[in-house]
Amino acid sequence: MASTIDGKIAGQSFAAEGLGPYLEFYVKTKQKFGTQATAYGASTAKEIFVGKDKETFKGSTAATDESDYICGEDAPYFVVVIDPLGEIPWKSGKPVGRQGLEDARIIVITSSQASKEYLDLLKQKGIAYLISRGTEFRLTEPMEKLKSIFGIHRISLQGGRLVNGTFANEKLIDKLSLVVIPFVDSSGSVPTTFETGSFFKHAISPIEFKLKEIQKIEPEGLWLFYERK
Repeated sequence: MASTIDGKIAGQSFAAEGLGPYLEFYVKTKQKFGTQATAYGASTAKEIFVGKDKETFKGSTAATDESDYICGEDAPYFVVVIDPLGEIPWKSGKPVGRQGLEDARIIVITSSQASKEYLDLLKQKGIAYLISRGTEFRLTEPMEKLKSIFGIHRISLQGGRLVNGTFANEKLIDKLSLVVIPFVDSSGSVPTTFETGSFFKHAISPIEFKLKEIQKIEPEGLWLFYERK
């Protein structure tokens, strides 16, 4: 993950001059962890793979009896997208728009709130999906399925704020690699590293991490590496 000094993960700071050394370190560090998948929340995935417009997928039929849809288990790499409401209007079944992911397969984790039309769209595009069932959205069971069905044991979590917070609060983050860029953005509208959405209903408690490594990124950045206690 990368953030400003005050924990912001987007905004004008990430378009500032001189950001190159920190982003380069970020990419190199991400590669060394040997992950089998990269995970994004719905808003982040939509911006990367579909576009920044505000279009969302809309369906009208409840998908209460739908089962998981499995395909592409033998892919060399995976992109896991957390889309509880089924809102991304997928144009392609491939993760276009992100260099290095051309051969990856997409897996969507959604919920029983997603429409039947949305699940049909995923099937048409050749996108696998796992459904988190129940009165509240949880990731623990889908994560177990990613391991047992797709052989995914290590995931690089790339945001945004809500999916980061959901993974953290379900104790699904065991290592935290954080690049701190030397900017402060006091804008209240800019998202921070970890937040939770309205779909996260169970109790939230602080999660303690142990600092394992710290390194300066020249000229003014910082890398912090933590493991969960």
